[in-house]
Amino acid sequence: MNEVNILLNQEVKVTDYRSEFVGQTGLVRKIMADGRTLEIELAHTSGKIVLLDYTLVSEIQEPYDWGKQEQSLGPDANSVLPKNRL
Repeated sequence: MNEVNILLNQEVKVTDYRSEFVGQTGLVRKIMADGRTLEIELAHTSGKIVLLDYTLVSEIQEPYDWGKQEQSLGPDANSVLPKNRL
């Protein structure tokens, strides 16, 4: 599996200024036989389909916030910590 296959069925953003679609987002529907070209259905354009080289896009990653919490090393490791000794 290569990095292009990871983009299949993922939302991507066109990030390269060489494309007229820069700044737009869309869903990768297919990977063409050459292994480089993506068929992307652009969002907010009534389902317009474009073919772009994978180097012109980047995957959109959802933000996450883990928050602050005390780290647990598991019951065995926690049992050897000074505060947990009998």
